[in-house]
Amino acid sequence: MKNKNKNKEKVKPLYSLPSNIIFLLQKSWQMDKTLFFATLIRIPIVVLLPLLATYLSKYVVELVSNGSSAGTLITYVLCISAAILSLHLLNNFVSTKIEWRAYGNRFLYLNLSNHKIMDTDYDNIESPDGQTKMQKAINTLTNNGGGTQQIFSQFVNICSNSIGLVTYSALIFTLSPWIVLLLCGMTIANYYVNKANNYWVHKNKDHWVPIDRKLGYISNKAGDFEVAKDMRLYGMSGWFKNVFAGLLADRMVWSKKTEKRGFAIDFFSAVMTFIRDGAAYGFLIYQTTQNGITAAEFVLYFALISQYSNWLLGLIESYNELQATSLGFCDLREFLDLPDHFNRGKGAELPLNSPEIVFDHVSFSYPNSENTTLKHLNFTVKQGEKIALVGINGAGKTTLVKLLCGLYRPTDGEIRVGNVTIAEYNRDEYYKLLSVVFQDISLMPISIAKNIALCEEKHIDRERLKQVLKLSGLYEKVQMLPEKENTLLLKSIHEHATDLSGGEKQKLALARALYKGGNIIILDEPTAALDPIAENEMYLKYNELTSGATSVFISHRLSSTRFCDKILFLEHGEIIEEGCHDELMKLGGKYADMFNLQSHYYKEVVEV
Repeated sequence: MKNKNKNKEKVKPLYSLPSNIIFLLQKSWQMDKTLFFATLIRIPIVVLLPLLATYLSKYVVELVSNGSSAGTLITYVLCISAAILSLHLLNNFVSTKIEWRAYGNRFLYLNLSNHKIMDTDYDNIESPDGQTKMQKAINTLTNNGGGTQQIFSQFVNICSNSIGLVTYSALIFTLSPWIVLLLCGMTIANYYVNKANNYWVHKNKDHWVPIDRKLGYISNKAGDFEVAKDMRLYGMSGWFKNVFAGLLADRMVWSKKTEKRGFAIDFFSAVMTFIRDGAAYGFLIYQTTQNGITAAEFVLYFALISQYSNWLLGLIESYNELQATSLGFCDLREFLDLPDHFNRGKGAELPLNSPEIVFDHVSFSYPNSENTTLKHLNFTVKQGEKIALVGINGAGKTTLVKLLCGLYRPTDGEIRVGNVTIAEYNRDEYYKLLSVVFQDISLMPISIAKNIALCEEKHIDRERLKQVLKLSGLYEKVQMLPEKENTLLLKSIHEHATDLSGGEKQKLALARALYKGGNIIILDEPTAALDPIAENEMYLKYNELTSGATSVFISHRLSSTRFCDKILFLEHGEIIEEGCHDELMKLGGKYADMFNLQSHYYKEVVEV
C-alpha cells in the first residue's frame, strides 16, 4: 500500500489549474499588457455573436407571423446584422492580436527556459532526473500547441463558454428545467471521462519522454559533423538505424496506447451527444405539437438548445484542453522552479591572490547512486602550489575537480578556498577565480578572438589576445588564416569558416584559460589529443606561464606532471599515495609501478 501511495504522490501535478492560470495571467500582465486586455475583451464578444444571431432569427419569424411591414422587418434585420458584423470585425481583429502576441509569449518563456538551462546549478541538469525535467519543459515550448501560447485562446473559450452556458441555461429553464438537467448530466459524464484520460497522459509522460530524448540524441548525432568520419569508417550507420528503430518501436507502443484511448473517448462522446441532443429535440417537438408554442418560440428554443449543446460541449472541451495544457505547463514550471542550492546572494569577498585550497574530510556520492565516488579526502594545496591528480579512469579525479569548481556540493565534509568554504562565496563571483580547461572542449561558431575572450568584439583586449595566442602556441597557425584571429570557426555553420585539429582546439582552450587569468588554474586532461612529448612540453610551458597561481593538473601520462609540487594518486575515490614525483618513486608503490609501465612507451619524455 505504501508503494502505491508513493506512486500516486509522484504523478500528482505540483501546480493546480487555477494556480497555472493565475501565474500565466500575472506574467502576461508583466510582459505584455496588450495580450492581457485583448484576452479579456474577446470573452463577451464570443458570447454575444451567437446570441444576437439567435434573436435575429426569432424576431424575423415573429415579425413575419404578426404581419409586420417590410420597413419594420428591414429595420430590425439591418440593426441586428450591423451589430453582428461589427462584432465579427472586432472579434477577428482581437483574435488575430491574441494569436500573434501569444506566439511571441511562447518565445518569452522559451527565453526564460534557455536562461534557466544556462544559469541553474550544474547538478540540476546533469542528473537523469534533471535531464528529463528539462526535456519535458522543452517539449512544452517547441510547438504552437504549447501551453504558453494556447492558454490565452483556451482561457477565452472557457470563460465565454461558461458565461454562454449560464445565459442559455436561464433562457432554456423557462421552457423546462429537465432539459437543462439532461443536457448538463450527459455532458458532465463526458467531462469525467476526458479528465481521467488527461491524467493518464500526464502520469505516463515519464515513460516516453526519456525515449524522446534518446531519439533526439540519435537524430542529432546522425547529422553531427564531428562524428561523420567515425560513422563512415566504422560502418555505424546500420547500428544507428537499428538503435533508432528500436527506440521508435518503443515510442510507438505508447503512441498507440494514447491513440486507442483517444478513439474510445471520442466514440463515447459521440454516443452521449446523440442521446443528449435527440432527447432535447424530441421534447421540443412534443411541446410544439402538444402545448402549442409559437413558431417564433420554436425557432428561439431550437437555436438555444442547439447552441446550448455547443456551449456545454465547448465548456467541457475547453476545460479538458485547458487542463491538459495546464498539466503540460506544470512540466515547464517544475523545471523553471528547480531550486538552486548554491549561494546566489551576497557572498564572502574573493581572495585577491592565488588562494590556499583545503579538502577537509570530503566525501561525495552522485544523486540516486549507492556508491561513494569520493571518500574522506583530506589534503591541502598551498598558496601558489601546483598539484597533480593521477590514477586510472574512474578513480574520481574529474569529480574532485567538479567539487572544487563549485559545480557540486560535498555530501560530507567541506572545501575551503582562501580560508572560506566555497558555499560562502557568491556562486558566480567564485567562478571568476577559476580558469578551467576540460578534456571536452566547446567551440562556438564565432571568431577565434571571441572564442578565446568570450565577450563582444569591442571589449576584447587585442594585446592580451595576441600574447595568449603566442603563449599557447597557436599564434603561427592563426597568422596563416585569411582573417587571422577574426576567422570564424566551424565550417558546418559558416561557409568560409575554418576547423581546428584536436591539438589546435586544446591550444585554443589553453589560450582561453590564460586570457581569463583566474587565480586557480585547473587542467582536466585537456592535452589528451597531443602526443606525449607535445603534452609534456605544453604542461611545462603552462607551469611556467602560471607561476604563482594555485594549480591542479590531471593527466593519465604521469611524466607530464613530474614538475608539480605534490602528486595525489587516487584509487576508488581515495588518496592512496601522496608526495612529489621523487618521493613517490622512492616509495615504490602504485604510482611508481604505473610510471615505469608508461615509461616504456615514451622514453623520450621520461628523459626530459
